[in-house]
Amino acid sequence: MDALDGYGREIGEFGPRLLDRAQPTIIEFLASLDDQQVENLIDNIRERNEELEKDSEALSPEERQAAMMDDMEQSLRRLLGRLDADQRARLGQWAQARQPDSAFEREWRELRHQRFIQALAVRNDTAEFERRMKVLFELAQLDSRRESGPAQRATPHNRANMLDTLIDVYELADDRQIKRMRNRLGDLADDFRELRC
Repeated sequence: MDALDGYGREIGEFGPRLLDRAQPTIIEFLASLDDQQVENLIDNIRERNEELEKDSEALSPEERQAAMMDDMEQSLRRLLGRLDADQRARLGQWAQARQPDSAFEREWRELRHQRFIQALAVRNDTAEFERRMKVLFELAQLDSRRESGPAQRATPHNRANMLDTLIDVYELADDRQIKRMRNRLGDLADDFRELRC
């Protein structure tokens, strides 16, 4: 489990490095948007938030668990191929044991989006726009769960639950699934090496 956790952290560190390199290009692109493009972008953000909110409110806890399980199964299918009944049952246990953190995620998403919209409003002031965008990039890279609260305290539990589940699903894998996973991970490793260069 420690090795798997280490790999997860290593992959997690790759994203911020990639974001650092892309930051000037992203800021330049956003600063070049005209008023209509910004309005469309803001409308899309608001529509997406409304969809996520409706989806969240429409689902019962059981339906939410089933949706999480389906999402996880689809993700694992890319690595392992079709999961068997025992592996799917283990995913069901994972979904039931997961502690809720959706309220915190929603609040954090809404805060980021509000700050992004406020930054876009000053995109013609190059220095102020860059300052605000850099703050947003820093927020994206921070562990947003440092403060104490139910959702933040759920994070370590959910992380351990996920790692235990992945280990169990792997241990239930047959030879075909393991071969497929090794090939897929090899391809991903090659992709990361190319991006690192």
